[in-house]
Amino acid sequence: MNRREALQRVAMILGGSIVGANLFLEGCTRPATKEVAVLFEDKMIDRLGDLADAILPPTSTPGAKEAGVGSFIPVMVRDCYTEKEQKAFMEGFETLDKKCQEVKGKAFAELSIEERTAVAEVLDKEASEYNTKKNEREKDYVEKNSVKQNELYKDLELDPKHWFSMFKELTLTGYFNSELGLTKALRYVKVPGRYDGEYPYKKGDKAFA
Repeated sequence: MNRREALQRVAMILGGSIVGANLFLEGCTRPATKEVAVLFEDKMIDRLGDLADAILPPTSTPGAKEAGVGSFIPVMVRDCYTEKEQKAFMEGFETLDKKCQEVKGKAFAELSIEERTAVAEVLDKEASEYNTKKNEREKDYVEKNSVKQNELYKDLELDPKHWFSMFKELTLTGYFNSELGLTKALRYVKVPGRYDGEYPYKKGDKAFA
């Protein structure tokens, strides 16, 4: 499987496109903003991992933090996001403590994993509402200006998705491309055989890596 196919598979899991996907496929050529450098600090990597665990917590399989998602996210933001996407991600991530105060009355570092998950659910709902309105604006633009959907990116400088949508996408991408995600959360076959479209499946079976 090549890089394009791997990204397409993750996009199917997410149910849509991945922020920065075009740059990822082209080889990650955009420069990072100076602000993104703070994501590589140990305390920030730890914080990213903790938030990722609120999306994919450890259960019978390792969580996102143990899989190294906290270290994966800064690299992707730096190498594969446009400056506009980087700015939206950083500004959004910096509001995390404020959102935690609104929802649970405490800073993120003081929350339990259950409380962090509750905050993540609120952010996910906000992101969904934001992205729906964003998509409606773009659809309206396409209809009013007779722009083909596949030419939209060339014709219009699109607004980034909600920052938490970016974070969630990167969490899932990083996790399911990590060694732990591939071998513990999924079924990993070191030397796969031919494709078998009728392979027996039982409810609860893990998907194949």
